[in-house]
Amino acid sequence: MLDDLFPRREAAKRSGDAIASHAIKILMNSFYGVLGTPACRFYNPKLANAITGQGKHFLLWSKDWFEKAGYTVLYGDTDSLFVQTRTVDAAEAAREGAALAVRLNRDVSQYITERWRVKSHLELEFEKLYTKLFLASVRHGSGGARKRYAGIIHGSDPANVEFVGMEVVRRDWTDLAKQVQRELYSRLFNGQPVDRYLNDVVGQVRRGELDHALVYRKGLRKGVGEYTASTPPHVAAARKSPGKPGRLIAYVMTTAGPEPLDNLKHPPDRIHYVAKQIKPVAEPVLGALGLDFDQVIGDDRQIGLF
Repeated sequence: MLDDLFPRREAAKRSGDAIASHAIKILMNSFYGVLGTPACRFYNPKLANAITGQGKHFLLWSKDWFEKAGYTVLYGDTDSLFVQTRTVDAAEAAREGAALAVRLNRDVSQYITERWRVKSHLELEFEKLYTKLFLASVRHGSGGARKRYAGIIHGSDPANVEFVGMEVVRRDWTDLAKQVQRELYSRLFNGQPVDRYLNDVVGQVRRGELDHALVYRKGLRKGVGEYTASTPPHVAAARKSPGKPGRLIAYVMTTAGPEPLDNLKHPPDRIHYVAKQIKPVAEPVLGALGLDFDQVIGDDRQIGLF
């Protein structure tokens, strides 16, 4: 079945039919899911493990290939590698990336033929070029975070930052956090000051000028009454709703705890939003610039002796 689908995807790519190409790719990738699902008639854990094992093998093999060629590999995850270019000229770097992909595919094919005596169906693509890239570290640690980065893609508007795995693309963070994160990274990548902006936005939150952006939204995985071991904030808010809560709970953290949007009785806990929504998205940027959050927003008034 895969041998039948593979040339169909190649034909779709050659004709420029991106939708068909993507659909066939998803269908081909679904074979891993059925091989690893006990309820499926094709269940075979050895084959499923072989797929993930080979994926890791070729990721590390490719990393080694780039390093032997004299390149620095910045990051890798599942099926991708981020490689630092040797030039700061974007057009030249794009040509360099495309040429490297051709060489890498040639060597991968040769490696597979020599080691396993089979024809390679792997194709590694030069997907995109970031002219600016920020790789986030693990919160409260120094190691790199998985699938968390932001960057500006070559050829796009410098004001349009692409976010992957960060708060701005997650539903359970407030519009306030997303707005602040977008602005901070745009300023970071474009060489604009972030400290005055951050001080101003914290002031707006404390004055109640951004109350419309303080709403959390989180889905219920089960009925409200089924949460017995613990009571997450969105569940506590759902229990205060005058009507039957839906699957998606919209609520605000108030001075009396979480309250649903349809039954707000207390003012927002604005201290909470500064500490739990603004500070977490601001600290990675501030850390890269050698700045301290409390000092930037004016909360650290201690005078150093030295």
